[in-house]
Amino acid sequence: MSKQINFHDFPRSFQLAFPFLSIILSGASFWYVFYLVNQESLQFIQWIRLIIFALIGVILLLSAIIFIFHKALAWKGFIFGLSLLPVLLCLQLCLFIITIIRMLIGSIFQGQLPEPIRMFIENYPSKYDVAIIIILLIVGFLVVINKLNKKKMKKD
Repeated sequence: MSKQINFHDFPRSFQLAFPFLSIILSGASFWYVFYLVNQESLQFIQWIRLIIFALIGVILLLSAIIFIFHKALAWKGFIFGLSLLPVLLCLQLCLFIITIIRMLIGSIFQGQLPEPIRMFIENYPSKYDVAIIIILLIVGFLVVINKLNKKKMKKD
């Protein structure tokens, strides 16, 4: 059973401050949208970011307006507006993964390692680092084997 946070469960002071918080966050979102619009060249990903932040701003502003008529519905709108933030984080993660893949494919066609990987290989693994990594791998394998044995014993 999941416990949902109901708007009426909050203290009265938060209930009264809620529309102001929504307006402040909406204003911050619109400020970032205007900041992105004033950039000299908007790339595709910045347009997506701009659209998501504009949606967040509109939803939070509507949430503050709806608060006058229906407080519980305004709270749901506020939560929905803030739930768009993980979409932005996922977008950044996808961009990071695409950049790494693009760099690896480019380096394969050039026949050399990318500069960050080359610097890592040249500078990182000392004798102590290798020993620590080997110990961590051994401990990891032992933990996995132990868990598999426990599962096998439970089935028997």
